[in-house]
Amino acid sequence: YQFETRVSATGIVKDGVLQGDLVITGGSDPFFVWEEAIALGNSLNQLGIRRVTGNLVIIGNFTMNDQDNPEIAGGLLKQALKSSSWSWQIVRQYQSMAKGTEKPQLEIAGNVVVSDTPIPKQEYLLLHKSLPLVDILREMNIYSNNDVSQMLSQAIGGAQTTARLAARSAGVPSSEIQLINGSGLGMENRISPRAACAMLMAIERFLQPYQLNLRDVFPLAGRDTKGTMLDRNIPQGAVVKTGTLREVSALAGFLPTRDRGLVWFAIINGGNDILEFRAKQDQLLQRLSVEWGTLTQKSSNQTHKPLIIGDPKRIEKISSALLIENKK
Repeated sequence: YQFETRVSATGIVKDGVLQGDLVITGGSDPFFVWEEAIALGNSLNQLGIRRVTGNLVIIGNFTMNDQDNPEIAGGLLKQALKSSSWSWQIVRQYQSMAKGTEKPQLEIAGNVVVSDTPIPKQEYLLLHKSLPLVDILREMNIYSNNDVSQMLSQAIGGAQTTARLAARSAGVPSSEIQLINGSGLGMENRISPRAACAMLMAIERFLQPYQLNLRDVFPLAGRDTKGTMLDRNIPQGAVVKTGTLREVSALAGFLPTRDRGLVWFAIINGGNDILEFRAKQDQLLQRLSVEWGTLTQKSSNQTHKPLIIGDPKRIEKISSALLIENKK
């Protein structure tokens, strides 16, 4: 699955100038970042658009760089489209993109305007597709990105809907999954150890028909070394999800073993010494791995291709030939 963001115009393009508004219709993409905006700007330049006389109009659920306020997100997009106005943060992200990537130059004369209603008489220019959801989920879990988690929860109806669906899929009482938001931030969010294991097992079952498994959407020890896996000593092959909130440290997942197969676990520690808790969690899993034997996983998804953030191949040009009028 990929989230879609549509780009359209309310006027014709003549001599590089869009005589009207540039309209962005958001589709709840939680991973629209600087690189994606740069690629979008380059695609608009390739259509021959270098200036917009009207406004940048935001419709629907459009977020950028974890900003869910559409006016702020629109302002970030407007800045990214015009390379001469880039901040050092944008320059840094641009430098991580493929060598030879162009710098977009698209000036929007008007303001960022948020609209609650569809704009009549708009012509579609581009269709931007997000990273595949499986990649977004893996990155979210590796780096424990609370903002992305919150946006995904909102996309399916909010915290209560998320909790209800999770309890039903895991087959546990609703009282064992209590959520006040989708980010996990807040002591009022409570999940029992049994529910944590049951949810992970349910996700594994759900993914199987798609030729996927937990390794595709959660950190894998031995493969992932950044984010929440930095400085951890978890046995290789274990798939885990960490959780830290002030005086709580948690670790859940499965440990592949020779004698007992996949051992599902949830460890929750309460107190002040978070680093000590993490070390003890790792030591426990290492002892279990020695006791029950390690299991070499023969799986095609032990590794995954590096993500290409800002990949222009995910942007489709759908402009009408009648929309573009070039000087003859």
